[in-house]
Amino acid sequence: MKQKLDEEGNKCSILSKQQKFNEHCCIRCCSPFTFLINSKRQCQECKYNICKSCSTYHKKEKAWICSVCQQA
Repeated sequence: MKQKLDEEGNKCSILSKQQKFNEHCCIRCCSPFTFLINSKRQCQECKYNICKSCSTYHKKEKAWICSVCQQA
């Protein structure tokens, strides 16, 4: 599990250095954001933009959390 989280962190680090990658695509699954179908959300923990399928809304915190931060 720790190795998987480390690998995901490395991937995010590389992708975030690409100019505006995370503005247009989910940092977790690389799906492009669209206005209505796949809108972007920001993870409260890591601050990366994520899509609906890679995130969960936490009512208590009133925020979106990505699947990787949730596992960590």
